[in-house]
Amino acid sequence: MPRPVLLDTDMGVDDAVAAALALSSPKLSVNGIVAVGGNVPLDQAARNIVRLLAGMAVENWPAVGRGLEPAAASPGGAAHVHGADGFGEIMLPVPAGFVPEDYRTLYTRLIEQHGASLNIVAVGPLTNLAAIHRECPGLLARAGQIVIMGGAVWCPGNITPHAEFNFHQDPAAAAEILGAGLPVTLVPLDVTSQVAIDESHAAHLLRSGTRAGELLARMIRWPMEHAADGRQGRFLVHDALAVGVLLWPDLFLSARLGIAVVVRGPQAGRSRPVIGKGATGKVTVVISVNVPAFLENMLGTLCRERFVV
Repeated sequence: MPRPVLLDTDMGVDDAVAAALALSSPKLSVNGIVAVGGNVPLDQAARNIVRLLAGMAVENWPAVGRGLEPAAASPGGAAHVHGADGFGEIMLPVPAGFVPEDYRTLYTRLIEQHGASLNIVAVGPLTNLAAIHRECPGLLARAGQIVIMGGAVWCPGNITPHAEFNFHQDPAAAAEILGAGLPVTLVPLDVTSQVAIDESHAAHLLRSGTRAGELLARMIRWPMEHAADGRQGRFLVHDALAVGVLLWPDLFLSARLGIAVVVRGPQAGRSRPVIGKGATGKVTVVISVNVPAFLENMLGTLCRERFVV
């Protein structure tokens, strides 16, 4: 039976890859997708969710929710990475009559319905999760697993020298969730920065004949062409690894660690390991991934091909 999933996302291009991967796998059932501000403003993230669902021609849509805008969100978000609309500036209309529901209602309904079988996958700032944790005590603890893409534990950040983008957008929320004793699996930048789609992968997606593959190939083109620091022709699929942890756990190695997040100041959003007596509230931290096997499995799922890795 497919594992139920609630995806919390700021819906940029790598978020779209993650969502498409979850929607394309028979192992998962995406029951809800909630928008959070981050890569793009909140309302654009919500619009992007339904743009993706319509563009993929998903027959049975998951529930779609509208969450919160991080209080400390960067004014420009990550338009330099994902394009102004978050989807590589492709022509993809918003379906008429779209009205998202309140994120609290959606979270409460899905957790009450699925309990410990529900997997929450958070691939944007943790603003929604922190608000749920404060306003509905004990609710998140009833989920089976919370997989988070965020943080830079041993490597430099990608938005400041110290911080990864999602944690930098709402450091207080990240600190709250990682210190709450919840069933968290953290997939940090240390691992996600190892996994990139290149021109050959994009061509593979485009030739797949699937709506997901063709749509993602179009989205990926903009960030591949506008990448900085000589990285043109490559696109890091950070958020897809959070879904990959659910689909192919044998491809990942992890450790139990305490993680402290700097909440304010010039190092806001920095995440660092805490060991010894101070290591309370440990979470599962992914520390390595089998990159070739992950890419083969991801492409095979998105292109609906048989794969054996």
